[in-house]
Amino acid sequence: MTNLHVGKNDMLASAGSQQGPPGGGGPQGGGAPQMGLSRQMGGGPGGKQGQGQNTPDPAQKLSKYVLPSRAIADSDLPGIKTMIDGVCKEINASIKAAGQKVDYEVIKSGILDFQSWLKRQGCVRQASTRYDIESTEKYTDQIFFTYPGTLAFDIDFKMAGDTKKPYRLLLFITKADLFNVASLVDNSTIDGVPVPKGWPNNPGSYWDLRESYWKKHP
Repeated sequence: MTNLHVGKNDMLASAGSQQGPPGGGGPQGGGAPQMGLSRQMGGGPGGKQGQGQNTPDPAQKLSKYVLPSRAIADSDLPGIKTMIDGVCKEINASIKAAGQKVDYEVIKSGILDFQSWLKRQGCVRQASTRYDIESTEKYTDQIFFTYPGTLAFDIDFKMAGDTKKPYRLLLFITKADLFNVASLVDNSTIDGVPVPKGWPNNPGSYWDLRESYWKKHP
């Protein structure tokens, strides 16, 4: 498991927000001004900005995507999801601009860039993933066990009122479309294992009941 810890020195300031559809082009229009998100880019993630001899490294590019340093509320989550989607698109654009063949090492590089960005956000108290992202030889059995590949981060945001409310971020990954946000949802755990909101307390009984139902209603 990879654990990310954010200290006070990592907190960043923020302002304004722009929104766009998950899996589509760069963030567009709209937004969630109440949360103070900022994306101070001179062009869309798919543009040519930054190419050439003075191309910024990934950390420099992603540093322009900033989540609030303050404690957040539930109403901030849509804007946070939009910002995370923008970060994924920036990583995708950088990989494509390099013109390199996308293999597991390239995927790993993108994951580590995203992880480092997440670590720097002031509203993130802790985030972890149970995937062994350092061992690309395990990707087929872990991240790419399904299509599209899936990578989950369990995030503990700093919530207003010191509320303990973990969230689960799921990313879709393919070698063609690279990184896209699948969901950012309220999370809970069963025996210490993170599960999506609404998941039955006893998954075994749930599937037994489902099987029994379909036997009676073929």
